[in-house]
Amino acid sequence: MIRKLVAVAAFAVALSPVALAQEAPKFSTKTSTIGQILDNAEAKAVFVKVMPDVAAAPQLDQVREMTIEDVKGMAPEYFPEEKVKELDAELAKVK
Repeated sequence: MIRKLVAVAAFAVALSPVALAQEAPKFSTKTSTIGQILDNAEAKAVFVKVMPDVAAAPQLDQVREMTIEDVKGMAPEYFPEEKVKELDAELAKVK
């Protein structure tokens, strides 16, 4: 009985919001705004590397409050799915 309680408690701690938050990437194409990505030097470098033409577009300032996923829905020709996946994978490495 005590072993079960200890196991349940350990499982609950592992799934706590704090533990889950530590596992979540700092930047994501789904949750980070373009402004947040551009305001972080490392994240911006990743964005420029993966999507140089989009990163250089002057219109980017107009969508700073939107996520890549939001903008992708409006302009899919500039945000091909394979590039968005690549960007998301690289952004996940940013600390």
